Amino acid sequence: MSDLEQLFKQLFQTNVTKTVHREPYPAILPSRPELSQAGRVVLITGGGTGIGYAIARSFVRASADTVLIIGRRPDVLATAGSRLEQEAKASGTNTKIVTRTCDVVNLPEVEVFWSDLAAQGITVDVFVANAAKFTEPKPILELGADEVWSQFEVNAKSPLYFTEKFYSQPGEKQKFLVNVSTQAISMTTHPGVAVRPAYTLTKMAGTLLFQLIAQNVPPEKMQVISFHPGIIYNDAWKSMGLPVSPEQFDNDELCGAFAVWATTKEAAFLHGRFVWAAWDVEEISTGEVRKRIDEDPYYLRASIVGLSGGQA
Repeated sequence: MSDLEQLFKQLFQTNVTKTVHREPYPAILPSRPELSQAGRVVLITGGGTGIGYAIARSFVRASADTVLIIGRRPDVLATAGSRLEQEAKASGTNTKIVTRTCDVVNLPEVEVFWSDLAAQGITVDVFVANAAKFTEPKPILELGADEVWSQFEVNAKSPLYFTEKFYSQPGEKQKFLVNVSTQAISMTTHPGVAVRPAYTLTKMAGTLLFQLIAQNVPPEKMQVISFHPGIIYNDAWKSMGLPVSPEQFDNDELCGAFAVWATTKEAAFLHGRFVWAAWDVEEISTGEVRKRIDEDPYYLRASIVGLSGGQA
């Protein structure tokens, strides 16, 4: 077995649930009436391609009032917007698709974006923090401080700035925040992950950021969940010469459907936690997993492995 084949095998291993999904399944289908996003405005950073697009498509299928995707490339956004409009027609929903060019690390641009929303009387109900950055595989000291910091800008600072704007919108309506994280934060020493330490560092920082925000904000005000979307085929895998294979890659509809489910009251018990899209939601909602979630404040949260002192 090649190193790459061994990596893929390990990427799907988990000790949390017995059932691990690779495709969407009934409990999280966006068409479920209980998961309806009717009346909601959904904002997705990096929503023009890959995981962001897959999430946008699922919110369209869940009848969101408006799906707003932002990114840096106008042509990519235009293509994605057209495809999402076709999806809305095919799904029989009346979802309005809005695209907006915006560099998420350009704070003046971001400020203008939120000001424009306010001027139009638009309140965002769901924020999906999806935009991310990683570079070529190099040790941190070889990448250099400037490059490492640029990843912090995208993977931690930008999500914080967006969240401040999202949270401070007027009104008392409950908000929902979904952070697209990665399983790499729990595999820091794995050879396949350790080659990009700056990515792991900055995504861990972003995930911990949302965990700490959730400690001080009740889910009734803003429900916050971080999740690993799965192994989704993208340009990075393509550049490695890997073909699209259902044996090696998850169906991107799984992460989209899970993101929709994560913005419902069914997922409230996961507030401030990190989970996988692949975990069976009925299994984690009941039994021993749910018992541990309810009783262990460190479970599925960033901490020092093996040390959980100071519990009250």
